[in-house]
Amino acid sequence: MTTASRFMILGAAIALSLVTLRAGNADPRRHVAVVRPAASLRFGKSVGSPTEGKLMGGAHLEEAPYLRILPSHAAGDVRWGVAPLVQAIDRAARTVRAKYPEAVASVGHLSRPGGGEIDRHRSHESGRDADIAFYAHNRKGKTLIPDALTQFGEGGAATHWKGAFFDEAKTWTFIQSLVSDPQARVTHIFIASHLRRRLLEYAEKAGAPAGARIRAASVMMQPTGSLPHDDHFHVRVSCPGGQKGCVERPAAPKRAKHRKKPGRRRGAPAHFEAKRKDVHAHPKSMAEETDEYNTKQIVQEVDDDAPAAALTKVEGD
Repeated sequence: MTTASRFMILGAAIALSLVTLRAGNADPRRHVAVVRPAASLRFGKSVGSPTEGKLMGGAHLEEAPYLRILPSHAAGDVRWGVAPLVQAIDRAARTVRAKYPEAVASVGHLSRPGGGEIDRHRSHESGRDADIAFYAHNRKGKTLIPDALTQFGEGGAATHWKGAFFDEAKTWTFIQSLVSDPQARVTHIFIASHLRRRLLEYAEKAGAPAGARIRAASVMMQPTGSLPHDDHFHVRVSCPGGQKGCVERPAAPKRAKHRKKPGRRRGAPAHFEAKRKDVHAHPKSMAEETDEYNTKQIVQEVDDDAPAAALTKVEGD
């Protein structure tokens, strides 16, 4: 072996020793194991039911150029929910904005950071509910941005906002995104019957897929036993997978937190209504549906698909 070869071997041995020494003296605090939470906790944990529950580790709905919190609902930071709900709202708002560059979604209450009771609400306790204001425009079609929830009548005109009209195009685009969301499974959209009809008729004229129209018709419903949701729609999603403590449907409505007679106070928004009860129509299978279905057929088949024995009353707001 030549002298040069010996020096090369010796150099390699010294280098290996230095690497080993450095590894042995490395600060153990720099090597921290990454602990990933269970899938159910990554989504935020919904405990109990929408009317008697709490929220653990929820997601926060952030404002963006395409999404805002209504000024009338900004106090108290009531915009927490399970991640599938929060992300679905954000995706729907972005979808509308992509199609209508001037559109901004206006959101009301979701849940408190830890869930639980919210004044003047019957639900919103477990991070699975959200109130969304309807999109609006003027007679020329220009987008209007509301500061509070706004009622819309049978003809589509706002009852207390002169010159404002119900925007079927943007509202339908938002709802279609929600019911087609890849992560959140929407179980209820509480909405007045006349606005439900307007949206389904618009969707048919716009050529929306029958599957989306059937799905929307299945989850959109008029609250019973109280005044309708004619100033906003209330979205509810199912329990995230793997959450044993999450109750999909309340066994029975709990007692009213405020002893008031049913009905809306004069001048008060529908958002602060008395007790609501709703009928849940189970979604039909859409595997073999075609785009030839018209609104009348869809509504009739969806409503007929929920026999009286299967109807379940649930709390809306």
